[in-house]
Amino acid sequence: MASATEIVGKIYDAAFDAEIWPELLCTIADYTGVKNAALVATDPHINYSSVVTPRADPQIVSDYANYWWEHDPTAEATAKTAVGQVTSLDDTGRKKFFSSCFYNDYWCKTGLGAERIATNLFTDNGGFASFVLQASSRRDEIENDTRRRFMLLIPHLIRSADIARKLQRIAFEKAALNAGFGTHQTGTIIVDAMRRVLFADDAAEQLFVARSGVNVVKGRIQLNNRNADCALTAAVNACSEMRFSSPVRRRIELNPNHTDTNIVIDINPFRIAGVAPGEPRPVAILLIDDPGLRRRQHADALQKIFSFTPAEAKLALEMLKGDGRAAAAERCGISINTARTQLSSIFEKAGVTRQAELIKVLMVHGKAY
Repeated sequence: MASATEIVGKIYDAAFDAEIWPELLCTIADYTGVKNAALVATDPHINYSSVVTPRADPQIVSDYANYWWEHDPTAEATAKTAVGQVTSLDDTGRKKFFSSCFYNDYWCKTGLGAERIATNLFTDNGGFASFVLQASSRRDEIENDTRRRFMLLIPHLIRSADIARKLQRIAFEKAALNAGFGTHQTGTIIVDAMRRVLFADDAAEQLFVARSGVNVVKGRIQLNNRNADCALTAAVNACSEMRFSSPVRRRIELNPNHTDTNIVIDINPFRIAGVAPGEPRPVAILLIDDPGLRRRQHADALQKIFSFTPAEAKLALEMLKGDGRAAAAERCGISINTARTQLSSIFEKAGVTRQAELIKVLMVHGKAY
């Protein structure tokens, strides 16, 4: 049997390599003297449940993840428990547990005992990841030595989970930066195989509230256009099923507001070596370019920097296209005389006297857009 020191070392190794967890769970179960150890995570906001428990029947695990987790009476007490606090069946209420359909229709048929102790590794807005030790049906009790040994490991389990989550966040942010470097993308989103949003940068969050046709519904990315939404599902599925060596890239274009510019979404496979305990596994990164939103952001910036009116900001941006005042005025739907008046005000506010100087100033302040 592995020593406590060896197990603690493996716990921290698992922060960098999620593939270690199945074997580690078996090792911890043996060390603490129980039949089974499990990592259980749920997030009701995105309808997500995950169970890692290598000694349990795969069908039992699947049934729990697909249905029974929403009916588990222990989950309510667990979600309200502070990280590091140990809970047992007493916290759920024995009468409540044994009279539940969860126990009578499901749990009593699993071969596992009712007795359990658990602790949350992290909680997040109603969701949680919990480490659970489960007794067997033949010896349905948790001994004091089991609890004592579990208490020794809990601080390390929590730190390992925290490290893994921070590393995952860094990996997501790095991917977003690398994907957008040197491009005009508006936002970056990382999703799992079910299109659940695992990461969205600030620009993507702005897209969600800008009625751009890209939305988040119950935690999942959704496109307003039905055909485009089906294409997104197919693209994410392709990313999920691919191997690292298989090139997969899809592009989807939207025009929800029937403007002269399309929203472009590039979908590419995305993997990271380690995944935090209980977290969904990322499979795809979505790079979104919304020229219309970038244009509105640029106009807002010019209004703040130079005190342009909305009409002046619109004309200034049209002037950036470099085809002259008449063409810019036509696109803005104004007369040449009105354009001349607005340009005079624009020149004064921008501190320039020539059109070439204005273009240079506008380009300097438009690099981010």
